[in-house]
Amino acid sequence: MMLDPRKMEEFIEQVRLTPAIWRKKEFGVSREHLNEIWAHFGHTFDISAEEAEKQWEYLIRLHRFMNKEASKEKFRFGKSEDVDSWNDADSSVADALSSFLKTSLDELLLVSEPTETSV
Repeated sequence: MMLDPRKMEEFIEQVRLTPAIWRKKEFGVSREHLNEIWAHFGHTFDISAEEAEKQWEYLIRLHRFMNKEASKEKFRFGKSEDVDSWNDADSSVADALSSFLKTSLDELLLVSEPTETSV
């Protein structure tokens, strides 16, 4: 079962509230712990743990597509090899979702520079 598209923003917000997902390298999160997190997400969103993780991977890929011009150093996750091989349908989905999701995804997936207020 796939994530209900109406719950996409809620899914992203839950990821934002779970930095072990999007800062896993910084926190040294184990695969076992990630599996537990994805199981919780699966239960929360009525999908499997595997589907929850795939949804996150898709959002990472989608975000990368939305920011094609950004250097790889700007991203928390490396560039997927298949970003450039998206078909027209993938491109249309990315374009359509960009105005709704880009800001939230930028916050999670782009490396930001510290500001005076964040120090």
